[in-house]
Amino acid sequence: MQSSWDFERLSEACNKAGCILCRLTGETTRRYLETWKDEMFTDFNERAKLRSSRGFCNTHTWQLVQMGASLPLAQAYRDIITDEIEQLEKDGGRRRQRWFHPKNGEELSPCPACQQSNEALTRFVFSLRQFLPDSSFYTLFLSSHGLCLQHFHLSCTLKPLAASETWLPLLRQAQLAIMQRLEAQLSELIRKHDYRYKDEKRGAEMTSWQRAAGLVSGEEGSIT
Repeated sequence: MQSSWDFERLSEACNKAGCILCRLTGETTRRYLETWKDEMFTDFNERAKLRSSRGFCNTHTWQLVQMGASLPLAQAYRDIITDEIEQLEKDGGRRRQRWFHPKNGEELSPCPACQQSNEALTRFVFSLRQFLPDSSFYTLFLSSHGLCLQHFHLSCTLKPLAASETWLPLLRQAQLAIMQRLEAQLSELIRKHDYRYKDEKRGAEMTSWQRAAGLVSGEEGSIT
């Protein structure tokens, strides 16, 4: 069931702009944050998890701010601030910087939203590998904007590399064709900035610089 769901989502992402994996992991993380904002923030275990990570990371905290999560953040972050106040009062300033560490000497847990994002990314990488030998999906992928460089290299190297002979050559071949297509559009964009060609018809090359930014550095707000 999960496999068919991932096939559908990957196929849909191929028809949209930008890195496929940036889009899918971003959508998954946003759904998690929406659910946390609307329902999960009152759950005792979720609040304990957030206290152990000392909140969400910078990116996901401010994403929640932009989503208007006023009461959820107020309650969750009051817990964290209360913990910090208690440690400061207990230490009395005698043990410098000790209060910056979690209670009981434990390491900080990772941001829960980052965990969700990483788990989704891993799943989609393995699903992408699984579906690439399917000729209909390969055609869709080849016509897409492909993967950003970070996610391309991750998809090539993330272990386990089971049956890599069935998907790795296809992934490299498709990504190469996608980048060559983009390189040609960038060259055309640069050429048309010359005043001698300013009256020529404009096409897809005029937005190629934005696609290049996403391919080299990841889609906006998607990679942390």
